Amino acid sequence: MSSPQQSLIAVLEQAQEARDEAMALFESSRKAHEAARQQLQSLHDFRRQYEVRWQGQFRQSGGVEIIRCYQEFMTRLTDAENEQQRRVDHCEQAMNRRRSELIERERKVAAVNQLLKRREDELALRERRRDQKATDELAARLISSPSPMQAPTLPSGHA
Repeated sequence: MSSPQQSLIAVLEQAQEARDEAMALFESSRKAHEAARQQLQSLHDFRRQYEVRWQGQFRQSGGVEIIRCYQEFMTRLTDAENEQQRRVDHCEQAMNRRRSELIERERKVAAVNQLLKRREDELALRERRRDQKATDELAARLISSPSPMQAPTLPSGHA
């Protein structure tokens, strides 16, 4: 294999390694986003359950102190939800960056693969042309040289 082909194969291997690394980073960021999203959903679910439970408590008896504690807790829970939403958004942005990096690295692998294929096709074409030329030259020599089966032509006047 020629040196340019070896160089392209080395570039391809590097591009594939970079792509594999980008895929692992993307997958990691996707999982982090999913975990953050699930945690946010858990906070939302807990909040709904808590509100329903305390709404029933307030109907039975609702002292001022209990209402104040409820409101303070709901404020902290709202803050926690808002913070978790920021985490989800941050993870989503990171995941989208990783996805873009992965796509770019996939494109590079595809481009190097395409270049390598093109070079291999060019090499195969040159080989076919060289073989064809050799075959044509052999055929031309065979046609121009006398065949051992042909009787030699005698000059006229000799018999």
